[in-house]
Amino acid sequence: MREAAGRKAHRQRTLLRLVGERTLATQADLVRALRGAGIRATQATVSRDIVELGLVKVAREGHHAYAPPPAPGSSGVERLRRFCEDYPVEAALAGNLVVLRSLPGSANALAVALDSSGFVEIVGTIAGDDTVFVAVPHERAGASLAERLDGFGVVRQTTPRDRER
Repeated sequence: MREAAGRKAHRQRTLLRLVGERTLATQADLVRALRGAGIRATQATVSRDIVELGLVKVAREGHHAYAPPPAPGSSGVERLRRFCEDYPVEAALAGNLVVLRSLPGSANALAVALDSSGFVEIVGTIAGDDTVFVAVPHERAGASLAERLDGFGVVRQTTPRDRER
């Protein structure tokens, strides 16, 4: 049992080092990189490691790639600001939801940044591939959150209801 835990710790340390050094965009890339470092792992194992290590996808050299998690204590608001600087984000209001769209594969990172921002308007987030639904308690809170996000460079999309006003 102790030997398996040691192998896992070694694999995860190696994985953190590899994503810090290389542009690895897929789980298959991670499996190949580990194999190149002499560590055999399956895609399922790497998938669990990604979650346990908190790896995130970031823009790197014009591509999305895995990266180590942000340093503890880094501001959630700064993380959100950096995300919005690196990726285009569009927002639309829909009742008590703020719908955010970004590049394919980036929604999870956006949701994590929103969740760690500490914005009191946010009740919770649900991320798909390129879309994040941000639940807020009421429409006014949605408008308030959208205004805050405007300051981060988020482009607000108009809805048919907005055009009627």
